[in-house]
Amino acid sequence: MTSRKISRHPEWDQMLLAGITVREIAELCHRGPATIHYHLRRRDHYEPGFRAKHETAVAARNKNRPSSTWRRQAKELAASHAERKRLPRSTGDQTERSLNHWLAAQRKELQSGQLPAAKIMHLQDVPDWHIDPRQREPDERWSERFEALVQYVAEYEQFPRYRTYTSEAERSLGVCLHNQHQRRAKGKLAAWRRNALDHEFAGWRSYA
Repeated sequence: MTSRKISRHPEWDQMLLAGITVREIAELCHRGPATIHYHLRRRDHYEPGFRAKHETAVAARNKNRPSSTWRRQAKELAASHAERKRLPRSTGDQTERSLNHWLAAQRKELQSGQLPAAKIMHLQDVPDWHIDPRQREPDERWSERFEALVQYVAEYEQFPRYRTYTSEAERSLGVCLHNQHQRRAKGKLAAWRRNALDHEFAGWRSYA
């Protein structure tokens, strides 16, 4: 038999500890508030101090906590995506343009680290909500070049050169890698790109 100390709803625990209220969780998970309250009581019984952590997290939520208006817009975004199978565009009707503008504001707060976990939780069921469409194409191009670089290094066991190259393919990849060095040095290389290079090529930072 599973120990009662192991939560039956770890996703609820995560929300509670992020400062999301019982009523908000009930709305998100389509369950009655009484059910969430019961779960909270049981968690506090088997993990003393759990309720206190939840209440502290709720109290710590700043002025950006999901208001009823914000939650309504989040629901409209989810409904729009379910209907259109895509995120709202700036070229759509007035309602779609309004959602596009609202979503852009959420992305901006996320990128600056100002979007609270409670709001992120509300948006997590909308696929790719955090991705700026204008950045998708260059990110995809970068990923293609990264894969080509991986294949080149695996085949030739060396980094491509952009000066004393032996082929146009090597020069092209060499220039790409050199650009990554320059952007890293200037603090302009996206973290996920830097992490990908660090993971795949242990010595790429020392190569120029």
